[in-house]
Amino acid sequence: MRVFQTLSLYCLCLMIAAASVASTAHAAGWGTIKGKFVVDGTPPTLPPIDASKEAYCVEHHPINQSVVVDDNGDLANVVVFLRPKRGTKVDVNPDYAALKDQPVVLDNNGCSFHPHIALVMAGQPFIVKNSDPIGHNTKTSLIKNANFNQTIPANTELPFKFSRAEAIPLPVDCSIHPFMHGYILVKDDPYMVASAKDGTFELENVPAGEHEYEFWHEVPGRLKNVKYKGDKLNRQGRAKLTVADGETLDLGVIKVPASMLQ
Repeated sequence: MRVFQTLSLYCLCLMIAAASVASTAHAAGWGTIKGKFVVDGTPPTLPPIDASKEAYCVEHHPINQSVVVDDNGDLANVVVFLRPKRGTKVDVNPDYAALKDQPVVLDNNGCSFHPHIALVMAGQPFIVKNSDPIGHNTKTSLIKNANFNQTIPANTELPFKFSRAEAIPLPVDCSIHPFMHGYILVKDDPYMVASAKDGTFELENVPAGEHEYEFWHEVPGRLKNVKYKGDKLNRQGRAKLTVADGETLDLGVIKVPASMLQ
């Protein structure tokens, strides 16, 4: 009986060890995912911001940034991020090691949030800054983290840290100037990016193999059923993408219907 119990315990230990190895297995190399977002159709005409109650803000002409499109139809601020399977830990390329200690700065500048969408890892230093000569209040609306809700006096900054990943980008606002809006995405890994002014994005050194990625924009939320080169996103705005070691996977021009941005 003792021999049987010892063997059973030994087998159980092997199974636990194997499961642990599987959940933290190293990536079989690294690749890159890139693409470009454009608006398919006529972009919406956004209502102007009324900043008339604050003379300083009027001078800086803050604009509605919910849909940022250039003259070529290129769409900024589409967020692309890796979605690990529940209970698994993503292997992170060593090139990102120093990033964990580098602060992400969210600046109240010209009566707007810069950047409009802040991307930060759980545990990474986060600084809320006010470069303006007037006071602001910065308030987050997160789900899994303690929220930041502080008045930021002129030309000051406050440190903060988020402890847990969030599922999607979530709002940040200014209670003093209600026309100021932005978003924060908190993830456990660095694999997240917002498209630039020209609509382009690039996720470098992602783990090779098949992984699920989500595509999100603040107006429609998840980009449901939007087509990319060779396939389309599902109803949750996600795609399972396979990247080989050393490969750059180009998703091509991703056309977001103008009707989704209304």
